Amino acid sequence: MKISLIFCVIFFALLVNGSDKVLFFEPELVTIQKYESNSVKISLANDNNQSVAINFTYGDENEVYPTTDIIKLLDHIQIGPLRNQSAKILIHAQEVGHLVIGAISNDIDIPFSDILRVDVIHSSFLNIIIQIVGWIYFIAWSVSFYPQIILNYRLKDVSGLSLDYIALNFLGHFCYSVFNVSFYWINKVQSEYLSKHPRGVNPVFLNDVFFSLHAVTITAITGVQCLIYRKAGQKMSIAASGLFGIMVSVLVISGIFSSLSIITVLDYIYIFSYIKLIITIMKYIPQVSNNSILYKNS
Repeated sequence: MKISLIFCVIFFALLVNGSDKVLFFEPELVTIQKYESNSVKISLANDNNQSVAINFTYGDENEVYPTTDIIKLLDHIQIGPLRNQSAKILIHAQEVGHLVIGAISNDIDIPFSDILRVDVIHSSFLNIIIQIVGWIYFIAWSVSFYPQIILNYRLKDVSGLSLDYIALNFLGHFCYSVFNVSFYWINKVQSEYLSKHPRGVNPVFLNDVFFSLHAVTITAITGVQCLIYRKAGQKMSIAASGLFGIMVSVLVISGIFSSLSIITVLDYIYIFSYIKLIITIMKYIPQVSNNSILYKNS
């Protein structure tokens, strides 16, 4: 609990605002089936002194290409001068792929990050099936936490659980939650990420945030059960305690560095993801070892 409080104090002390747009694409992401079309509205973010002539560029998140085969090339358009004077473009999908459409103009400076993303797919039906399977996986993984908690409650005994695993698992999900919440809700993190990757896509979605917060809550409940229920004299091993302490120390020290602007907030948040990755690789080893010991003693 104290560890979580320290992180929250450091973390929320770093929050500020994000960046402005010049050009709006509505929607900003279009998914089209091959050979079909979709319209997109374009408007200025602010009123201008004169109408604005816009030509379009094609590329990916990192660079611009001379041309593209994914969609039919777009004609130049004229919009404005008022922000409510929008124009529409029609996207004709020709080949399956991912495309980033940008804009350039001699009348105004349009940021490299003001873009329209286009995904051309083989089948809308197949895309829906993929999304359904993804949500089934998400729900199944979330529900999988509950049988152990219910069993612990019924037996009032956690002797079969490795305390090393429980502690590392909690820290891992805590780090995952901090990473997801930061990217999904915190403007400072989002603006630093987009500054580093102007055409980057936020890697975190709402279901990621929900899953991580749910997971850290459930693992915290399991941890409380380990404190109050019978555990046959189990304690955390010296190795796991040392590893846990080192990881917490890294997070606290890097948080202090971030608050002093020695490292960026984004770099600090990435450290949480590295800790999560390390824990994911090794966290099951203590439980496997514990299962082996219990089997030999049975």
